Amino acid sequence: MDGPCEKASGDSCNEARHSMKRSRGLIARQLGQAALLKVGLLAASTPASAQEVGMLVLEAPASIESAAYGNTPYFFSDEAALLFYSPALIEQSSGVAAGFQRYGTEGTLTTLSGAGTGLGGGFAAGFQYMSYDTPLSFLKERDLQSFTFTQGEHGVTEFAGSIGYARTVLGVHTGFALKYLQQIVDSNQDQTWAADFGLAKEVGRTMISLTAKNLGSDLKIVEHLCAACDPTELLVTHNLELPTQIVAGVSVEQFEVGEFDMILTSQIMRRRDGEFIPAGGVEISYWPVQGYTFRIRTGLQRVTEEDRSPFTVGAAFTGDNITIEYAFQSFDERGSAHRFGLRWH
Repeated sequence: MDGPCEKASGDSCNEARHSMKRSRGLIARQLGQAALLKVGLLAASTPASAQEVGMLVLEAPASIESAAYGNTPYFFSDEAALLFYSPALIEQSSGVAAGFQRYGTEGTLTTLSGAGTGLGGGFAAGFQYMSYDTPLSFLKERDLQSFTFTQGEHGVTEFAGSIGYARTVLGVHTGFALKYLQQIVDSNQDQTWAADFGLAKEVGRTMISLTAKNLGSDLKIVEHLCAACDPTELLVTHNLELPTQIVAGVSVEQFEVGEFDMILTSQIMRRRDGEFIPAGGVEISYWPVQGYTFRIRTGLQRVTEEDRSPFTVGAAFTGDNITIEYAFQSFDERGSAHRFGLRWH
């Protein structure tokens, strides 16, 4: 039987062959483009392509008083939130502290801590919970709080629950805190454990503190790059670095300046990325009547983001065993951070 080219003219036969070749070429190009797209998505999303960071809640202020001092704690303080800064000083902490922080219209941070004594030392427990939206599914640089002001399609929640113990050994305050950490980005999440270890020593009218913070395994979150694709394909594991820190600080015990009382505090932090962050603050207080104290606070901190002001201010009022606190920080065009706290001690 004659084939189709034997029945048709030579020109028609050649045209048919060229058409078939063009169809095969088009299919091959489409398959090649799909393969390149898949490889490109994977290559662009591998952890090696950019630094990825997690648990920004561990770098945001965990105490309203400390927030007013440029996120520097007062190491002679008795507030329970010392758990989050210097676990070696938990033994001198007492009472309950609660804080709520608002970043523009998008981000919130809630903290709660409590402390007491027992077993020859001091105990404390607390949590930090942060919620914000971001345009990036995973953060590529440690831009501490600017992301909390940005509207985005990805919802992020971060939780840190801590429990700590401290006691004095040979005249040196020693302590640790164990942390359970969880980060959720959209429907993707991971959990890990971390720990803080600290030493502190009172020298004359100063308290010196040294703390290693957030020591633990990094988070690993699996992201689906293509929602419409096979759920077993295009999966990328993001390694989110914990904000490991080494912090050395010193505070001066409260002293009188005329009719006012004053405290000074400072610290220097070395972050995991190698940045050194010095910070410090001062408080001036006045008590016209025994048991009622008015406090004005201010602080200064080196910042690595252009949007955040290095200056912080705050105020507090203490009536008997209750302290009401407020702290403020400007983020230029993105808005401001307002922080409110209540302490019972």
